[in-house]
Amino acid sequence: MTTVRKIPGPGELSEHQLERQEMRDNSSTFKRIPHGKWRGLKNGRFMMICVFLILTSGDTAISDEGWGSIKGKISFEGSPPPVTPIEITRDEEVCGKFGLVDESLVVHPDSRGIRYIAIWIESRDKIPVHPDLQATSKKLAEIDNKDCRFEPHMLTLRTKEPLLLKNSDPVAHNAAIYARRNTPSSEVIAANQPSKKSFPKAELMPVRVDCSIHSWMKAWILILDHPYAAITNEHGEFSIKQIPPGKWKFRFWHERPQWIKQLKASGVATPLEKGAWEITITADEELDLGELTMSPEQFSGSK
Repeated sequence: MTTVRKIPGPGELSEHQLERQEMRDNSSTFKRIPHGKWRGLKNGRFMMICVFLILTSGDTAISDEGWGSIKGKISFEGSPPPVTPIEITRDEEVCGKFGLVDESLVVHPDSRGIRYIAIWIESRDKIPVHPDLQATSKKLAEIDNKDCRFEPHMLTLRTKEPLLLKNSDPVAHNAAIYARRNTPSSEVIAANQPSKKSFPKAELMPVRVDCSIHSWMKAWILILDHPYAAITNEHGEFSIKQIPPGKWKFRFWHERPQWIKQLKASGVATPLEKGAWEITITADEELDLGELTMSPEQFSGSK
């Protein structure tokens, strides 16, 4: 709803000045009202103000229209790499029965989709947030030490959301969080004795979580002060919705190469500087990047 305001002519009072004059007149009237009648008039005026606020609230509400979204799929070029079993070197009687495998590169055997790629918007300026996304999640984010691995392997977290570190295993685990802008921490998480953590500052890239007791255990936390982020699923798919329109810098990151250097679409390569790709989001449209591929050479770094 658009509110039309009249521009006052020379010598005329503006609407704001007329309202203030009316309030002064009413105030002087209230001073002449006997004490016994004051409460009723006061309550009546309060009710009028409430009705006015309800009727005009639509003028200041943020429209649900005018926001965009983006989606895509990131795949592995060529045949998927073989799954590598983990060598269990501690608590073999517990951890040795879960068939643990290396999760530093997870590629779906059929769709060739790459799991655990983080995509998010990076901006020095404050990013407008859709009204539906302004409130943080009421569900407590968790990382569980379960079956001698971290579950989930990667997650996104907003700065106002607490994180619960759990241990569902019968053996002790350690959770060392290598934060950069937040305070790093390391503590033993005993069975059924969860620990709550908070991170007031956004991080520039995903933060590693290790278990110093079981060296193969790793997880990653992407901590941001806005909701515009995604992690690819088992088929390499991702989607970010309700994005403000405009040109935004999207970061693409994977734990093996860290910043992704290149993505290909229909055989045409798009080079990325520290994983950055400037993409224009159009209002009321969903941008489909289609299938993007990564070459095996990008994953030849350390695990």
